[in-house]
Amino acid sequence: MLDLNEIEILQVALAHETQARIFYERLARRQGDTPVGDLFAFLAEEEEGHIRKLSAKHGIPAFEAGWEEKYLPYLIDLDRLAWEEGVEAGGAEGPDAQRKGLSIAKKAEVHAIAFYHQAAKTVEDVNTRGLLSDLESEERIHLAKIEAHLKELQEPRGAIPRSGGRHEDIESR
Repeated sequence: MLDLNEIEILQVALAHETQARIFYERLARRQGDTPVGDLFAFLAEEEEGHIRKLSAKHGIPAFEAGWEEKYLPYLIDLDRLAWEEGVEAGGAEGPDAQRKGLSIAKKAEVHAIAFYHQAAKTVEDVNTRGLLSDLESEERIHLAKIEAHLKELQEPRGAIPRSGGRHEDIESR
């Protein structure tokens, strides 16, 4: 159970969405005009939409500068994850950097899904519960898109997917 009231849950959600938007914007710039860069740009726009939805509920301000220490355990530190994965080094490029960025994005979306799921069970207001459930559903869509891109990056070159999801070498056809 979350040790937060409804307003605090919305504030934590807003902080998470803001951090995710900034992180995805940075990765979109870094990946440029590539399918993965396009995905990060899409995710940044989606997070901006989530920020608008959350801000509209009870007039929660778009960003609160002074977060109390009790909110920090509910947030995921995307910059720390990026540093641990070596994404922030600046020298990482190509498929390896894309995989690392997508891996961090996957962790962020899984975290958001779990938070929204738990938060929706915690709040009493039916409208807030609906909003949090909708956001959880949208985060699940984001996760599926991220996982699809990760799968594409893991496909061996020169292999043709068969209907069973396995690969066979081109020469064997």
